Amino acid sequence: MKTGIVGWRGMVGSVLMQRMGAERDFDHIEPVFFSTSQAGGAAPDVGRGAGRLLDANDLEALAGCEVIVTCQGGDYTNAIHPQLRAGGWRGYWIDAASALRMKDDAVIILDPVNRDVIDAGVRAGIRDYIG
Repeated sequence: MKTGIVGWRGMVGSVLMQRMGAERDFDHIEPVFFSTSQAGGAAPDVGRGAGRLLDANDLEALAGCEVIVTCQGGDYTNAIHPQLRAGGWRGYWIDAASALRMKDDAVIILDPVNRDVIDAGVRAGIRDYIG
């Protein structure tokens, strides 16, 4: 599953990266790293070679991902998410920012507290999951 990761260098993103590494989550996805400020630089090596950072504002590159995990913040979410959806992107948006929390078509992620709500959201076709 091609998974875009945005905001991985910040405080929240770096903790997420550590957890994903410890849990070996990168073994189960095809990670693609994006940057708002260092596109073209070396991406982190998570056991698959470093690759290059893609531009986090490149809607076409983002739309090529089945999942986008972002810890970039609410301003980024408010700028990029509606454009992707308006362009027909049907992937999963997983966001640490609260920008989409009150949307009717979003599920708040509090796993394992609300795991049943998350599972029901997936079954119902919900595509936005907010931390």
